[in-house]
Amino acid sequence: AAIRSRRIAWVTVGACKPARRFYTTAGFGQLGIDDKLARSMASLYQAHAPTALQQQMIPELLRPRSHLLVRQTTGAGKTFAVLCTLLSLAIQEHRLLTTKLKHTSAEAFDVQALNTLVVVPNRELALQMGQWASELLEHAYPQMSRGKLVQWFVSGSEYEIAQRKYLKRHGAPAIVLGTPRALLELTSGRSSVMAATAPKMLQQLDRSQDSEAYVRQLIRVHKESKQRDEVTADGLRGLRRLVIDEVDQVLRVPGRNASDKERKLRLDKPRPGQVLVDRLLLETCGLARLNAEVQQARLLAWQTRAERDGEGLRRSTARGWSKDRDPALGAPPAAPKAQPKVEDPAVQQLQRAADLVGRQTLQVTALSATANSGARHWMQKHGWMSSRPRIIDSADEPTVPASVTHHCLVVEDHDTVRNFQARDDRAPDPSTEETEGGVWDTDVAQRSAEAQLSAMDLMADVAANTLAALRPTGSVVIFTRSDASTTQFARVLEEHGVMARDIMVHFDETLRQRVDQAVVEQVGSVTEPYRVYLATEESARGIDVTDAGLVLILDIPKNAASYAHMAGRTGRFGRAGTVVSVVPVGRRGWYESKMRGIFSLLQIKPLPAPFVE
Repeated sequence: AAIRSRRIAWVTVGACKPARRFYTTAGFGQLGIDDKLARSMASLYQAHAPTALQQQMIPELLRPRSHLLVRQTTGAGKTFAVLCTLLSLAIQEHRLLTTKLKHTSAEAFDVQALNTLVVVPNRELALQMGQWASELLEHAYPQMSRGKLVQWFVSGSEYEIAQRKYLKRHGAPAIVLGTPRALLELTSGRSSVMAATAPKMLQQLDRSQDSEAYVRQLIRVHKESKQRDEVTADGLRGLRRLVIDEVDQVLRVPGRNASDKERKLRLDKPRPGQVLVDRLLLETCGLARLNAEVQQARLLAWQTRAERDGEGLRRSTARGWSKDRDPALGAPPAAPKAQPKVEDPAVQQLQRAADLVGRQTLQVTALSATANSGARHWMQKHGWMSSRPRIIDSADEPTVPASVTHHCLVVEDHDTVRNFQARDDRAPDPSTEETEGGVWDTDVAQRSAEAQLSAMDLMADVAANTLAALRPTGSVVIFTRSDASTTQFARVLEEHGVMARDIMVHFDETLRQRVDQAVVEQVGSVTEPYRVYLATEESARGIDVTDAGLVLILDIPKNAASYAHMAGRTGRFGRAGTVVSVVPVGRRGWYESKMRGIFSLLQIKPLPAPFVE
């Protein structure tokens, strides 16, 4: 029977389609992944063969020749492939040190200390990667000390105490991963055990030399690194791999339409991720001088061109009346022809030095499904990445997997919910304009307590009826705005019969056991047809809830990238999935119009929800 709530008519729909996988024929072992680790990947996560993306990424990480930028569809396995490759590299280098170079295991771990750093935007993703690493190592190498190979660090008092104790007991591991703020605190110099050092090849540079000699020496060192087949213990020391996952979220570069105030605020208060990477690349790894020389050479070249063409530029950009421009006094002089932009030779030489990447020097890898050219140019300008990185892009593929079905419900008022309209042919109705203090104010922080509770109650009612109509078989992820209270919304959902858990429960075994125990004490059992996780927009980046068949996005997303990452939590690895967005109609339909722009930008055609009349 149809379920009715206010003026919404809900009907049941059919089951989800079976999963579709898009694997290639080559195995992970053939790409160079450690054999035991590859078997554990297949046994624990059914990763029997790499995807097309993973086939391109893994060789670039195992045998670095340039910096790497990966921009692929959400759910394509970028983060998982990078983590497994880094674990394989750590295992293989440890085996090389203990067998061929005759080091003891303790000496080998000392050589490998902090040679890989992985920066992720949120603690949910850090805990998930830590969980993957822990399970893979325990299954593949149960006798090997996991704490010597990989550790993860996130902010939060409930985590920091245990992390510090673990670090003190095991020392700095080969792979360190975490959020920017947590890593910045550990590598700021107060903790000598986590002090990052430059690769041995870069430590040989004599920074007291003049600019030209310094660059020549840097190029020679890089060439020697590439030509040297024999690997020594000194060649494996220092930070040699830097991975920035969801780089656009870590950076948050102001967009092309950003105001001057936003740009100035960013310059005055850089994000923790920028401060961290700047310190590692420009100071620790000795690239500060190289970057400064590039900027100085560019400035000098620009000044030279300005002096040479100054008079022509002055005439071509003059405003107002002038004798030469007055038509009555004669024809104006012809505008100077635009000269082709030729980079100064000094700049070209410096950029070639920055482009050099080898096995014993530093490789930077940046990942994101929504990283645009602006983020790439920003990284190149600030010395984070070379001018010629290896780019793996999916420009011809949709940002959100094609196996995902999209629906959008529009809340007209407290009593009416309808399907999204791809075109708005209605005449504007002034009566729909919001009033001050209304339920759908743009900023949640500006809502009154009563208005916020009313909005949550309506969203919870729509979410509860959607779940009852779809009857999902897997997990459900409900996303709310980042500035809303998930704790408060969880209580409102519970009043509507939906038991929602914080998304952290999925990645924290201790927290999951504690929450399950509380549920048992409350209702007597944790048996449910599906699990509902509650998350914010900020935590959508990179997390993997493997069996998520349904995503609910409540309230208007910040932008198209935010929608893509929230929707990308389902339909992963070719599985079928459903996304239902619930948005208010907004002032004169503004919110619905914004959703049209988001769907158009992402090339998504939302279908009418069959459970809404």
